Amino acid sequence: MNTLADAAECVLLVVDVQQHIAESIPNKVIKRVVKNTNLLMRAAGILNIPKILTERNPNTLGSTERSILSLIEPKNIFSKTNFSAYKDKAIAAAIDATKRPQIILTGTQAHVSILQTAIDLVRKGYTVFVVEDSICARTLENYQNALLRLSNSDVIMTCAESVLFEWANDLKNPSHLKVQSLLN
Repeated sequence: MNTLADAAECVLLVVDVQQHIAESIPNKVIKRVVKNTNLLMRAAGILNIPKILTERNPNTLGSTERSILSLIEPKNIFSKTNFSAYKDKAIAAAIDATKRPQIILTGTQAHVSILQTAIDLVRKGYTVFVVEDSICARTLENYQNALLRLSNSDVIMTCAESVLFEWANDLKNPSHLKVQSLLN
């Protein structure tokens, strides 16, 4: 198993960063999640990494935060009713169709949708990277519990900057400077 994120092997999966959920998260925390998710979305765009976004029950929970929504094509946005994104047949088919073995996972809530999605993806044989500074929960205790459970579930825990530098790991790569410029 490759424990470094490889741009040619990855899919970026953004789970349920929706308005109503965001309102229940401490402001400082949701701002961090949105900022880092946007960073990953922009880098994925530069590096031609497939992006998939989910919204759980958007009629009730609202749509995705606008800044994130602006960085993805509508055809790659999926509505779901399950907490685990991979239990939704259309989302699973979209992920499987990429034929990429690595999933970079961001979103809300760490102890519910992120945890269940990550475990289902690992069971299916994917290498899953959960971006700690791009996930959140309503309480610190729930967030910490999710990190512990994820770490014990064959999930690779990482941060947004690590993913960026793993994706654009060679200074000779013309995309390296473009990706690095996102951090300025």
